[in-house]
Amino acid sequence: MKAPFCTMQAKNKIAENYRQKLDELPFSYELMQIETTYGDTNIIITGSANKPALVLPAGTDSVISFTMAITIELANDFRIYWIDFPPRSNQGTEFQLKFEDDSYGEWMFEILSRLNVHNAVLAGIEFGGFIALKTLTFDEKRIARVFLITPAGIVKPSRFRYFSKVFFSVIKFRILRKEKLTMDMFRIPLISEIEAVKIQTPLYIFTAEDDQFYPANRLRKRAKKLFRSLKDVHLLNEGTTKAAINIYNSGTTRNKIIETILKNEL
Repeated sequence: MKAPFCTMQAKNKIAENYRQKLDELPFSYELMQIETTYGDTNIIITGSANKPALVLPAGTDSVISFTMAITIELANDFRIYWIDFPPRSNQGTEFQLKFEDDSYGEWMFEILSRLNVHNAVLAGIEFGGFIALKTLTFDEKRIARVFLITPAGIVKPSRFRYFSKVFFSVIKFRILRKEKLTMDMFRIPLISEIEAVKIQTPLYIFTAEDDQFYPANRLRKRAKKLFRSLKDVHLLNEGTTKAAINIYNSGTTRNKIIETILKNEL
């Protein structure tokens, strides 16, 4: 399979950033590697073992700050599992899974099984939201609630917004630093109606009007049509062109997500 990093320099830089983020956590954590059919996966675990499980698929490198912010806020209320993909820490196996089949769902189910996690709260942002949806369509029996923040996989990304707000910054970033992951958000397929009908787990979605890929009006409309178990779609009024950075920097936005998760905890 194609390696997820552009260059070895990019891989090492992202791994360094990953470790720096972990060092910023104001509490202890455990590192674990889980063997799966697709390769060894790095897991970061923190929080009390007697608390409910909160599973955070990390998605792309841009959402590490989001994952860290949520972890800091909820570490006293949950046993938290960061699911690292790809292995930014330079541990585990480099791999990419197929978007079109059940690979992501099977991969996550294997991890949850090996961790012996049940009744988990699953939260994903952007590509992590796509991973969460594929987990549900494969086998949702270990999941109790799902929170999706501007998720991929429900509507196609807005090419107009991308090229008007993001494209030239990305090109400059690649040329100057060559640290971008080779993730192409336009290749991610939509969850089909056949897949969506399988999902019975309560879903909560957060969206932003000015999101760079998935503007609120389009995402809300298809989500309400697609998911029978959808409980609510929350509008992030402070939405920016980079939802992950906004959530990390904006206390109001971050608190809205955290309060919703806690309010709907089993």
